Amino acid sequence: MPVDPESQPDTSLLRLQIHLAARGGCREGLSVRVHDLALAATLDDNVSITLLTEVEDDPFPAANPLCRPFDVVLEVETDSISDLDSFLDAMQDFGDRVADLSHLDLSAALVGAPQKLIESTPPPLRYLYLMRRKAHTTHAAYIDYYFHNHSNFGFITPNISGYTQFHVDAAASSEAAKRLGVGTTVVDSVSELSIESLDSFFEGIGDGRLGIEAAADEARFVDRDNSVSFLCTTETIVP
Repeated sequence: MPVDPESQPDTSLLRLQIHLAARGGCREGLSVRVHDLALAATLDDNVSITLLTEVEDDPFPAANPLCRPFDVVLEVETDSISDLDSFLDAMQDFGDRVADLSHLDLSAALVGAPQKLIESTPPPLRYLYLMRRKAHTTHAAYIDYYFHNHSNFGFITPNISGYTQFHVDAAASSEAAKRLGVGTTVVDSVSELSIESLDSFFEGIGDGRLGIEAAADEARFVDRDNSVSFLCTTETIVP
């Protein structure tokens, strides 16, 4: 169902994503390290944590060759600012603990509000598309068009089980990056598709016409050359 033109993005749920660039050959080890660090953090009951690890032979980064995909993503969601703050406190030396396995300057923290437009149970695979706005487009105008118009492509994409728009707050992201000891990557949003099977997904988009139409619409507001997409496996650490 398309987004109502009069509706506004929901800001009741907060999300933190820590995107990590692994050193060569260290993706699996980094994923295990991040899992253990997140599990050891002191958490309240209303904080959920998910670990995402980029798949081998990922076909998606080739669409945006100027930007490097991320290898490991730690995602935290809560409806409480204080709980998110407590998690950041618990992970304040996070960068030091993963520095031997990752390039911190190529890593990032993103904070904002996820818009779960098609709700789903945790899928085996999640596609992430980190998007930057094009020149002469404000963040507010970008989000408005993305939420009310471009979201239609998510609703008509076949063979997906979920669709989320993660609206990123640049200032909050920069502050979280400082506290965690990772780099700063400024993106405006992350488009996410829940996928049960990559073969089924590619079968669904068939002749590529939907992708061509979506790309043409993105040209209105997205700097595609400086955005990046990748596919991850998902693991729920704390439900």
